Amino acid sequence: MIKDSQEHLNEVNETYLQHMWIAFKIGFTMLVTGVFCLIHGLIPGLFKKTGSNQIAKMNEMVSRN
Repeated sequence: MIKDSQEHLNEVNETYLQHMWIAFKIGFTMLVTGVFCLIHGLIPGLFKKTGSNQIAKMNEMVSRN
C-alpha cells in the first residue's frame, strides 16, 4: 500500500501534504456543493448555477494534476 501511494504521488508530482490538501479541498467542496444541490432541489430558485460552477472548478483542479 505504501508503494502504491508513493507511485501515485510521483505520478501526480505532489508531496504527501500537497496531495492531502488538494484531496481535502476537493472533498470538502463536494460536500458543500452537495448540500447546495439538495437545497436547489427543494427550492429551484436558489443556487441555480452553484452545482455546475463548482463541478467545473473541481474538474479544472483535477485536470491540472
